[in-house]
Amino acid sequence: MKRLTAGRLVLTVTAALAIAPAAAQAKATATTGGPPADYTAIKNLSQPTHTEIVRTIHRVPAFDGAELYIEVVRPAAQSRYPVILEASPYHGTLADRDGTRILPEPRDAEGRSIGLTGYFARRGYAVVMMDLRGTGRSGGCLDHLGPKDARDLLQIVQWAGSQPWSNGRVGMTGHSYVGSTPSVAAAQRPSALKTIVPSAGLASMYDHQFQAGVPYFLQWAGPIEAYEQIALERKMPPLPPDPLGLNLLHTGDDFANNIQDTGCGLPNSAAVAGADQLSGRYADWHVVRDHDEGATKWEGPVFLVHGVNDNAARVSAMQWFTDRGGRAGDKLWLGQWDHGSGCCPTRRGIQWTYALHAWFDKHLAQRKVDTGPPVELFMSDGTFTGARIGDRTEIATSTAWPGAPRTVSLHPDAQGGSLGTSAPGAAASTTFAGDPSLYLEQNGQGGTAFRSSPLTDDIVLAGVPRLRLSAAVSVPRVHLIANLYDEDAGGNRRRITQCALNPELRNGIATYEVVTPGTRYDMAPPCFAMAHHLREGHRLVLRVSTADPDKVPLFAIDPQVTVFTGEGATRIDVPVVDNPALYPDDVPLVVEDDAPTGPPAAPIDRTVTTAAPGAPVRVADLTSQFIEFTVPENSDTAGGDVTATVSLPADIDLYLQRRLADGGWSGDIAAGGSSSLTGEQMRIDRRLTTGTYRIEVHNWAGLPGNAVRVQAVFRNSTSPTGG
Repeated sequence: MKRLTAGRLVLTVTAALAIAPAAAQAKATATTGGPPADYTAIKNLSQPTHTEIVRTIHRVPAFDGAELYIEVVRPAAQSRYPVILEASPYHGTLADRDGTRILPEPRDAEGRSIGLTGYFARRGYAVVMMDLRGTGRSGGCLDHLGPKDARDLLQIVQWAGSQPWSNGRVGMTGHSYVGSTPSVAAAQRPSALKTIVPSAGLASMYDHQFQAGVPYFLQWAGPIEAYEQIALERKMPPLPPDPLGLNLLHTGDDFANNIQDTGCGLPNSAAVAGADQLSGRYADWHVVRDHDEGATKWEGPVFLVHGVNDNAARVSAMQWFTDRGGRAGDKLWLGQWDHGSGCCPTRRGIQWTYALHAWFDKHLAQRKVDTGPPVELFMSDGTFTGARIGDRTEIATSTAWPGAPRTVSLHPDAQGGSLGTSAPGAAASTTFAGDPSLYLEQNGQGGTAFRSSPLTDDIVLAGVPRLRLSAAVSVPRVHLIANLYDEDAGGNRRRITQCALNPELRNGIATYEVVTPGTRYDMAPPCFAMAHHLREGHRLVLRVSTADPDKVPLFAIDPQVTVFTGEGATRIDVPVVDNPALYPDDVPLVVEDDAPTGPPAAPIDRTVTTAAPGAPVRVADLTSQFIEFTVPENSDTAGGDVTATVSLPADIDLYLQRRLADGGWSGDIAAGGSSSLTGEQMRIDRRLTTGTYRIEVHNWAGLPGNAVRVQAVFRNSTSPTGG
């Protein structure tokens, strides 16, 4: 692979950002992780030699007598196998017990994922599927990763490590909530747990709901109501599969069992935190669900996977891993992708399958295999939306996260609206009105903004920035949100970090202090981790507002928010990587076996009209319309991109399905589901074989009668994949 290098950055006419040559070069050489791995080419991986597979059911009594439901899929031959554990609240309702969410590739001939069980059991692993208490078929009451869940995870890890079919080495993985259970288990330090691979997870439920008191869009309400609904649905009478296409309801998985447990998790929901759910204060409810310190101190190796633009499990939730300080043996994949709902845990396709395989082979099966560089940062030159769905340009590698980036301080100047490397000589301030409608804004407008001069060279920012926000507000409670954008020559802005704070929590998230209107406060809103390559000619823009699409627009109205600049006032410190190791991102994301050659499927340009909004409920011809298309024989359709443009503001989601041999339709093989009200994009990351497909256009939230233009462009094996 050809190595690329990023040069120096000059934000203003000052030369303060010049790179010291000798010291910087030596540091960069010492921290370079080497070329990124093509994980499909790793040697000595375990092979699918086991043809007879068995699935057994176990009901394990927990410490308090509640029965925990376990399924184990393993080779039938009597032996001791390494163990992979998935502990989930979604089994039997929103997800299967095969681990297809965390491992969507490879798939069978009908396009169905074979998951953890189908992939690893044949390769000599025992795959253990655990239903968390109060979910699936487990007894007890939903605990939201509380102390009972923690004790259960400790017990089941030790149980799995002591079974006659186990070699005593247990690893855990999962995505989202399921990606949180590994860090919770690690915090309990079970001796059988040898490694964890959490994807888009967290170790503290506070990080699921708030960024320093500012509630995250949608996820804020999850522990208040959504998980309780999942726990209740399993107790409802079984309904026919997808009645009327209602994908929201998944009933009957535990119907008529343990009736006394029905709804017993309601008193454990975040609603019991009362007013703290509005102030965002770190309450007692959060204290008993905070496993950050234990996960940080755990001595086993961690392979952490996250996206800086994750719109469901924000990247700030990986701070516990950052606090491990680049511990030897750890590994990080940090990409630009979003949460991947409906498609994938990462946007790395088959690379993710083989990376996970190599990691477990090394740490559980104890095979001598390469697991790639300790740190791989996947970066994109695409748009904000394109990056979130998988545009790829280059990979930066390192030996540790966050390493030792150089801190560069950027100072806004209220007098000219500029952003530079030197503090303004004169103190100044600028005032704006808080506006909740900025929740709808997608390109970083509104509020007050400060722009740098065009960059004269490239720069790589990687790490966790720090913000000092000096501000005064005119109401007792308001949310302050600061975004740092990469602005291209056309004025298009792409968020590269976000910092947020409820000023009432300015002295710590557990400490509530009254805000005196008109008083200046110097605050430190926590920021999202970043991994971004800014290009020559672009600008950095710091915008302060009271509302943002990432946050619930509560307490966003303020007649007068004042931001102070000058010496000792507002400043953002960004982590600059000198002489980074950058490589083209050209590894294959699909495995091609005698792939056809020739053109891809024909492009699509169609318009559909929405009917009723359905939120999560997808009903054919009511909330969803469909566009069918055909991939002809001998077509080389290696993937594609679908764009939906709305005529009126609406939250539109996109899905892709394939017609099965029996005339029915497969599950979703691709999805696009952001909260944008201006349109939607869907990246198709896998080969479309000959057959009939359909694009589902679902009206999540919008008026009926909305014209939605759907355009799809497909690519063949030689086409670029974005960026």
